[in-house]
Amino acid sequence: MSTVLLTGANGFIAAIILRKLLERGHTVVGTVRSQSKTTFLREQYKAAVDSDKLKFAVVDDITVPGAFDEVLRSHQFDAVLHTSSPFHWNITDIDKELLQPAIQGTVGILDSVHRVAPSVKRVVVTSSFASVVNRTKGTWPGKVYTEADWNPTKREEGLKDVGSGYYASKTLAEQAAWDFVKEKNPSFTLTTLCPPMVYGPPEQEVPSMVKLNTSDLDIYDIFNGTSDPRYGVWIWVDVRDLAEAHVLAMDSAVAANQRYIISQGNFSPQMFVDYIWKHYPERAAAKGINKHTPGKYYPDAGVYGVDASKS
Repeated sequence: MSTVLLTGANGFIAAIILRKLLERGHTVVGTVRSQSKTTFLREQYKAAVDSDKLKFAVVDDITVPGAFDEVLRSHQFDAVLHTSSPFHWNITDIDKELLQPAIQGTVGILDSVHRVAPSVKRVVVTSSFASVVNRTKGTWPGKVYTEADWNPTKREEGLKDVGSGYYASKTLAEQAAWDFVKEKNPSFTLTTLCPPMVYGPPEQEVPSMVKLNTSDLDIYDIFNGTSDPRYGVWIWVDVRDLAEAHVLAMDSAVAANQRYIISQGNFSPQMFVDYIWKHYPERAAAKGINKHTPGKYYPDAGVYGVDASKS
């Protein structure tokens, strides 16, 4: 069994990765931004904590050079799963709150592993379909995205607005990761996973419904009648499958130095509306949920697709 560093261990995706790692018998050290973020996970996995299979380390600012040095020196790690990067829209400073954490956090942990953790052989980074999709092409009917595609957004474009900033942060961070590996030729291999919209049951701490992870909050806001469907990208993945992909990428030799799109295929937020009206019609009526056009999931011309056969 391996000793694994899992960054952002209290996050939506990471919480399920954590469960899967522990179920497989791995020893996990999870990083969080403050000690208070460990309380829920300590209670959830008390047996693992008591048996030293699960430990925590506080890394309050992943953009600081050497932020991960201390925790990486504290154990003989076999692998690192880096999931820690911001995904929310309540941003006031795009560069400081989106671009820097994503880029510097990713390059920073690779640099720390390279310098102080020679035992690490595998690094898996959670990237995003945002680093694949070309937003300037819109719905791009007939296009089938693969791992060979890259979002052409530049840093300057990313500073224009929060949406552009998010896409740029993911693209620039992943590109920087591959550049690091090319330039430094480290002793570890790199795997990047590029999921689109991630939905599924939350296993992280959810103190209130408004504190849901961003993607699940999209569904709840429709269910609560506070928002129409929010359209982002036209493909999705179940968070449980994405978590499984992280663990498989860590263990699989063929995943070394590879990039993967992790996706179940196309979807439309209109599907959420239709489901709510079908299964909760009284609530939907009481909340005044707009039906829009039932069964109308995509524009008449169609939308792009994805080829996830590699994963």
